[in-house]
Amino acid sequence: MGRNIFRAVCAAFYLLCLQQQVSLAATAAQTDPVPIVKDAVPNTGSFGDAVKAEDHGGQSEMSPARISGGSAAAAAPFTEVKVEKATGDNAYTVQEIFAKNKELAGKVVRVRGKIVKYNPGIMGKNWIHIQDGTGEPLHSTHDLVVTSASGGTVGEIVTVQGKLAADKDFGAGYTYTAIIEEGTLVK
Repeated sequence: MGRNIFRAVCAAFYLLCLQQQVSLAATAAQTDPVPIVKDAVPNTGSFGDAVKAEDHGGQSEMSPARISGGSAAAAAPFTEVKVEKATGDNAYTVQEIFAKNKELAGKVVRVRGKIVKYNPGIMGKNWIHIQDGTGEPLHSTHDLVVTSASGGTVGEIVTVQGKLAADKDFGAGYTYTAIIEEGTLVK
């Protein structure tokens, strides 16, 4: 049993590392002519290649940041956007979701926002980052992650509905203060 859990955690970590690598490369291609990854490493799909390909910013070999970028590294950068709040009894802004995360945990919520980052097929889910112009980038309350079977396109304005989880820990440094799980998108 312990070996299966270890394998599952390693597989999840590997996929999250690949997600981060693809996301950073896409962001760099759009906004920065300097590549994020300092030394290009051929990606053969192995866990070791994913770890070697990360930009570690001079971190020591065994520091936690060296082992995993964590959920903070996966957050999408702040985007200047102004999206009107969703309508309905369970409608909230991104900022309100973070402010009320513990009292809303386990409840179905609705949030309207712009898709600013999309990572398909990680751990059997699509990972969608939405922003509506609320929240504080310095406190990481501007970017709300939604897991969904639905797909999306960066730049789309969508209303998302799903169950809110507070302080969700996926392991390997990936903890989310607020995350909408099993979300559905209404475009």
